[in-house]
Amino acid sequence: MGVVSNAREDIAGVTVFLILGLGMTALFLGVEWFWIVWVVGFAVVLPLVGILTDDEEEEGAETPEDPVDRLKRRYADGELTDEEFEHRLERLIETDDEATDSIERELNRERR
Repeated sequence: MGVVSNAREDIAGVTVFLILGLGMTALFLGVEWFWIVWVVGFAVVLPLVGILTDDEEEEGAETPEDPVDRLKRRYADGELTDEEFEHRLERLIETDDEATDSIERELNRERR
């Protein structure tokens, strides 16, 4: 998580803290409508803070490219020869099979 994401999460946390604090202060001061602070705070203010600090870039953020897709793209762009492409593809498949096998072995050990 980046600094901006942390700050946005902190803003929501601070907002919750302020809403609770204001409501509790009003309650202890004997204000009869103290509960309105909580209702308005949690039903209106907090969602508004969430909307205003929503990071639209996170929704459209690119996921890491799959190694096979990257390899295909490089081959299509002419960066790799037929032989290089086939060799690297075989290596990726072998590596993936080894990783899958090791995960399965680990799961079997845990089941025992």
